[in-house]
Amino acid sequence: MLYKNVWKTLAGKWMQLLAIAVIIVMSSLTYTMMFYGISGIEVPTEEYLASSNQEDFAVEMLNRVTEEEAAAPELAAFLASGKYTLADLKQADAEAFDDLMVARLDAVERELGDVTLELRSTKLFNYTFDDREHRGLVVKDADAINLSYLESGRRPSSDDEVAINTKSAEKNGIKIGDTIDLGEPFTVTGFVLFPDYTLPLFDDNFFNLDPGTQTLLLMTDSAYEAMNGNESFRLAGVTDGTVVTDVELPFVISVMETENIMRSGAIYSEISSGKAMALGLSLFIVSIAVIIVGILISNMLESERGQIGLLKAIGYSRRQIATPYLMLILAFATIMLIAGYFLGLYFADPLKDLYLDFYLLPSITIAQSPFVFLTAVFAPLLFFALVAGAVIYKLMGESALALLSPRDNLSLNRLSRFVSRLLRNARGKTKFKYLYAVKSTGSFIIFFLGILFSTLLIVFALMMNGAVDRMTVGEIGEADYAYEAFTTTQPELRDGQEPFLTYPFAFVEDKLVTLKGLDEANTLYRLEDENGDRLSPEADSIIVSASLALKLGLETGDTLDIELDDEMLSYPIREIADEYMGDTIYLSRTSLSDQLTDGETDKLFNGIYATERPDETDYATILSRDSLIDQSTSINEYMNLMMNVMIAGSALIAFSILFVLTALTVEKNYYVISLLKVMGYDRREVRSMILNSYFMYALVSALLSIPIALIVLRVIIVVFAEDYGLVLPLEFEWVYVVYTLGAVTLLFFASTFVSRRKIDQIPLQEVLKTYQE
Repeated sequence: MLYKNVWKTLAGKWMQLLAIAVIIVMSSLTYTMMFYGISGIEVPTEEYLASSNQEDFAVEMLNRVTEEEAAAPELAAFLASGKYTLADLKQADAEAFDDLMVARLDAVERELGDVTLELRSTKLFNYTFDDREHRGLVVKDADAINLSYLESGRRPSSDDEVAINTKSAEKNGIKIGDTIDLGEPFTVTGFVLFPDYTLPLFDDNFFNLDPGTQTLLLMTDSAYEAMNGNESFRLAGVTDGTVVTDVELPFVISVMETENIMRSGAIYSEISSGKAMALGLSLFIVSIAVIIVGILISNMLESERGQIGLLKAIGYSRRQIATPYLMLILAFATIMLIAGYFLGLYFADPLKDLYLDFYLLPSITIAQSPFVFLTAVFAPLLFFALVAGAVIYKLMGESALALLSPRDNLSLNRLSRFVSRLLRNARGKTKFKYLYAVKSTGSFIIFFLGILFSTLLIVFALMMNGAVDRMTVGEIGEADYAYEAFTTTQPELRDGQEPFLTYPFAFVEDKLVTLKGLDEANTLYRLEDENGDRLSPEADSIIVSASLALKLGLETGDTLDIELDDEMLSYPIREIADEYMGDTIYLSRTSLSDQLTDGETDKLFNGIYATERPDETDYATILSRDSLIDQSTSINEYMNLMMNVMIAGSALIAFSILFVLTALTVEKNYYVISLLKVMGYDRREVRSMILNSYFMYALVSALLSIPIALIVLRVIIVVFAEDYGLVLPLEFEWVYVVYTLGAVTLLFFASTFVSRRKIDQIPLQEVLKTYQE
C-alpha cells in the first residue's frame, strides 16, 4: 500500500520528474561520451607514439646562418652572395650545410648532456587538386626519432611514389594506387602518420587545420631532395632525464618539451583535460540534479506531513515509511543514468571521429569498460542515495505529534534578511514578491548556478564569433590582392604587383618575430587597427600585430627594441594592427631593406601581392588568397558546432532547473495563491507576485554572471598564451549583454509557461479547504 501511494504521488509530478530526468541523463551521457570518445584515441595513440619513438623535446633553431657561424670562410663567402637561409646553403654547398648541422648538433648536445638528437627536415609546398589549392608538408623519413607509421599500404620505394594522411585521402576520395599531381605525378602507396605532427600544423597559424586541403607526405629521400618547396629544419631529441630548456646558443630559438608543443603535445592536453572536464561537468550536472531531487522530496514529504504522522501514530516505523520513497527515487535515477550511459556510448563514436577530423592519429573500436559504467551510473547513484536518504531521515525523525501539527513558520535566512533590508521602503506587495523567491537558500543557489552556467557558455559563444576568422584569415579577408608569391630573386615588377620584404629571424625580448616591410603606398594588403582605420608603415616607426602586443603587453607609444643580426634597433610603436595570424612587426620596406643590406639598397623584396597569378618561373611559391580563406572553413564549422552544442546543453539544463523550481514553487504555494485570489488580486498580479520575482532574479543573476564569465575566459586566454603561445582574440561588445539577457528572458518565460497556467487553474476554494483542514 505504501509503495502504491508513493508511486501515485510521484506520478502526479511527472512533468517535474521529466525535467529532472533530462539533467540526470545529461550527466551520465556527458561523462560516458567524453570518456569513451577520448579513450578511443588514447589507447592506440600511446602505443603508436611509443613504437614510433616520439621526440621528448624539440630544439627550434634559426633557419639562417648566424654571425658567429659566418666566421668560417666558406660561410662568409656564402653570406656575401646575398643569401642567408639554411635552405639556400644546402642548395649552394651541401657539404658546408652538413658540416654546419654537425656543429650545431654537437653544440646542443654539450649544453643538454645525455640526450640523443636528430635533424628533422621538412618542405612545405602548394599544389592543386580538383581545382582547389592544397598544402603539403613533406617530412623526410627519420632514422631513430619520430619514425613514420603506416596505417595501411606500404612505404614509397621509388621516386614517383608517395604516402599521405588517411583523413586527407578520405576527404578527397583518394585511394591507394591512385595518382595525384604534386607538380609531377605520384602514385599513392599508403597512408602515413608522423608522431611529431599529431596536429597538421605547418606554420605559426595554429588554426589552419583543414585536413581536406592539407596533408603530410612521405617520399623517398631522393624525391624529397628534388621536391621544390620551402625547406626548414629543427632538432628532435629524446632523453631519459630531465629536459633542459634554458639553452644559450646563438642559433637556438627555444627548447620545448613535447607536452608544450602545439603540433605534437596538444593531444596530451586534450586527453588529460578532456577526461577531467568530462568528470567535472558530469559531477556539476549531477550535483544540480541531486539537489533538485532533494528539494522535490523535501517538498513532497512536507505536503504529506499529516499522512506520515498518521502512519507513525498507528505503528509504522521510520524505515517502513521511508523505504518506498527512497527505493522509487533511486529506481527512477538508476533508469535515467543507465539511459544516459547508453546514449553516451552511442555518441562516443561521433565524438571520436570529430577529434580525428583534426588530430592525425590511429583509432580503435570503442570497447565498453565496467569502470566507466560504474562511474557513470553508480557514483551519481550514491550521491542520490545519500542526499535523498538524508532528507527523508531528517523528516521521518520527527515525532508523530510534530508531524500531525502544523509547522511553525521558519525564521528568515540570511539571504531573506538581506533582501528584506534592501526592500525596507518598498510596498508590501513588492516585499512579498521578492522575499518569497528567496525563502529557500538551497533552491536559490541552484537557480543562480543554472543561470551562471548558461550565461558563461552564451558569453563565450558570442565572444568566439569571428575569433576563428581573425586567427586564420585576419587581414586577408579584407585584402585586395588575389595572390601572394615568394621569390629568391629580384624579378621585374609588373602592373598589379606590389612588393614586400619579410625577415622571420628577428628577436624581441628573446622572442622570435617576423619583420615585414611594406611600401607606404601599398594598397593591396589592407592593414587596419581595431576601429577599421587604414594603417600604413612609416620610415621612423613601426606597427605591431595585436597578437604580439597581447603577449608582450605592448601599447601605442612604447619604444620597442628589436635584435637584428646582433644589432639592436629601437622604434616607437605608432599603431597596433588588428592582426592575430602571427607575431609580426610592420615597418617601411625601404628601412628594412636598408638594414638587411647594410645600406647597399633600399629596394630589396622577397615577395609580392598580385591581382593576377604571377609567373611560376619567377616565384617558387604562390599562394592563392581564396584558398587560404577556404582553409579556415573546416575549423570554423568545427568551432560553430562546438559552440552550438555548448549553448544547447546549457540552455537545456537552465530550462530544466527553472521549470522544476518554478513548478515546485507553485505546488508549495497553492494556499497562498488561492488566498491572493480571494483577496482580490487578478491572475496577472498573482503570476507576477509568485513567479516574476524569479524573472528579476534571473536577470540580476545573468548580469552578475557576465563579469564572472569574463574573468574565467581571461584565465583561459592567459593559459593558452603562456603554455602554447596562442592568443585567442575573444572580443566582448556591450551589445552582448543585451543578447545574453534576451536569451535568459526567453529561457525563463519558456520554462515557466506551464507554471503560469497552473496558477490560473488554482481555485479560490483552495484556501477554504485548507482552512477547514
